[in-house]
Amino acid sequence: MKISYKNLKRYREIVYILIKYGFSFIVEKLNIEGVAYRIPITNPSQEIKNMSTAEKIRRAIEELGPTYIKLGQILSTRKDLLDQDIIDELSNLRDNVEEFDTNIAKSIFKNEIGLDIDKVFNNFNNKPIAAASIGQVYEARLESGEEVIVKIQRPNIEETIKSDLEILKSMAIGLKDLNKDIDIDLIQIVEEFKTQLIRELDYNFEAINAIKFKKIFKDSNEVYIPQVYGEYTTKKVLVMEKIIGVKLSDVKKIRELGWDTKVISEIGVRSLFKQIFEHGFFHADPHPGNIFVLGKNTISYVDFGMIGIVDKKSLSLLNEVVIAVIEKNVDKLIYILIEMDAVNTEIDISGLRQDLLYLIHYYYDVPIEKINIGDIMNEVFRFFRKYKVSIPSQLSTLAKTIITLEGTGRELNPRFSVSSIGKEFMKYYYVNKFNPQRIFINSKHTAEEMLLDIKTIPKQMRVILRNIEKNNIKIQIEDVKFTSLEERITDLTTQISLSLVLASIVVGSSLIVASPNINNNIWIRITALAGFFISFIIGLLLVIRIVRSQYKKK
Repeated sequence: MKISYKNLKRYREIVYILIKYGFSFIVEKLNIEGVAYRIPITNPSQEIKNMSTAEKIRRAIEELGPTYIKLGQILSTRKDLLDQDIIDELSNLRDNVEEFDTNIAKSIFKNEIGLDIDKVFNNFNNKPIAAASIGQVYEARLESGEEVIVKIQRPNIEETIKSDLEILKSMAIGLKDLNKDIDIDLIQIVEEFKTQLIRELDYNFEAINAIKFKKIFKDSNEVYIPQVYGEYTTKKVLVMEKIIGVKLSDVKKIRELGWDTKVISEIGVRSLFKQIFEHGFFHADPHPGNIFVLGKNTISYVDFGMIGIVDKKSLSLLNEVVIAVIEKNVDKLIYILIEMDAVNTEIDISGLRQDLLYLIHYYYDVPIEKINIGDIMNEVFRFFRKYKVSIPSQLSTLAKTIITLEGTGRELNPRFSVSSIGKEFMKYYYVNKFNPQRIFINSKHTAEEMLLDIKTIPKQMRVILRNIEKNNIKIQIEDVKFTSLEERITDLTTQISLSLVLASIVVGSSLIVASPNINNNIWIRITALAGFFISFIIGLLLVIRIVRSQYKKK
């Protein structure tokens, strides 16, 4: 595997960590020039040997640094790709980074905003309240008196991450042969990860997300979204209203204040489905640390770096899946999966059908209060991995969000069950489906599409007819495995040609023999005999060819 030598030092660090945790087979597979064979492959320590594979992966990722920690955190949401034990370990990944000097943070702020921190804030706490892999978070108060939090990006973090992304892509290409064994498109995963991480490097992206959520809940008394101060927000700096409340994770404090945790959990469910069904845009990381309780009937979301987007078509397909499950219609489920291009038509459809039937019947009659969405989704994703079902990443993100929501709901209300989510799901779906305004909008869109088709089809037909008239239509068929048919046609053509030549020589020689002049000229007799001799040779070759052809077929 060829490498970029500007990243040589980083390659060595990665190789060393992989070998340390017993992943030397990956190093050998990569065969990194100038690196792999200069670091001796040693046996891992006894402590590492006693670790599970999942724990080794987590520990290696933690040592590899911020980029890989982020990758692990994102992969922890992809239950459709990884086994549950690895998911559980990756879910424990936390940003474990040292704080950087606040004076450097102030310098970055001035370079971005063009003003000294003292000119913007009348109070700035020099001690960061959080130090993450991408940036640090400070508390401050604006000159106008508003309490805010200030995110400032780490120095040179963008260059470090882009370098690591380049290395990751090279490694994914180097390991592409493993795709057949693990059935994971490593290059595609790296590309998706790159897109998400590059967005997180731009605080403007998080600011825009927060502004969108502010609009979604502008008329809500149940959900409050903090304000973004755009005049002090850039790619490397984000200033946002400080939320003063109780973290959802502090259930004890919430109950001490006399707030009903059941009501709060229901607000969380309603707010999520409002995001999904009305806007197709949702907070993709609603864990207890990212939600504050502001009062007995009000919650607030924070941290808008990770969002999910789901389109109407995907929601419609998801609803059809739910209905098919309710009806225990396995054939319809398989049809929907094929429509989504989620399954390969070459898989064992019979086995898929039997396992789907078992899965549905196993959970169908379980009392609703005993059903755990996390358990169901884990089983479903295990099933997906077995049959190599590839679902869109947006639906995977949605599933992870709902699992997180259920876990959060159970912390607040031990009796929280799938029925709470199911009822709200059906309510929002049908309210939106039969909403007169939405019906009108959908009808309008359908009419516009039909009108566009009516306008474009005649134009397309004219182009096709013009190409036919000019003989410019070409039909190209690639890789349809007609090789054997082509060989049979070639054999048949050769045999027919030889037969025709044989027949013509035999007929010609016979006519010469029957000629009254045959006795008058010796060359006429020689020609006739030569014709019969050639006919014999051709006939013999034809018989041999036919026999060989029949033998090949067997």
